[in-house]
Amino acid sequence: MESLPEKIKRIDVLKVEYGKRKLCECRNPHYEIDYVNKIVQCEDCGAIVDPFEALYNVAKHYERLGDQVEALLEQRREIAAYKPHLVVIKNLERETRAGMIPYCPKCGETFELDEITAWHNRKFRGGKSETNIIQH
Repeated sequence: MESLPEKIKRIDVLKVEYGKRKLCECRNPHYEIDYVNKIVQCEDCGAIVDPFEALYNVAKHYERLGDQVEALLEQRREIAAYKPHLVVIKNLERETRAGMIPYCPKCGETFELDEITAWHNRKFRGGKSETNIIQH
């Protein structure tokens, strides 16, 4: 039998590397889907992500998405319930409970709330008509 050559030529078709870290290690990644090239890219770090992994991460974090939707709905409810005129009433109540009394914006004198004897309709505030005053 003939002797083997000193240098053996290797034929490597595929090499598997198990020690590498993931390209995208973002905690809460934001994905962009490239429909033309059929790839998914992390918008935070720019790494190309396996589509299955991206889908898995979205499914895994569906609760976070639900929480965000719920927070937005709560904010919408707060905005819909916001009544600026009630803010003044709430402030008036808070100050009154603290023992404070209001000042008249015209003369600067203090007065008790029970001294208010008449109310005027906001729609007719600029008008001269006395018929809009409601006496209590």
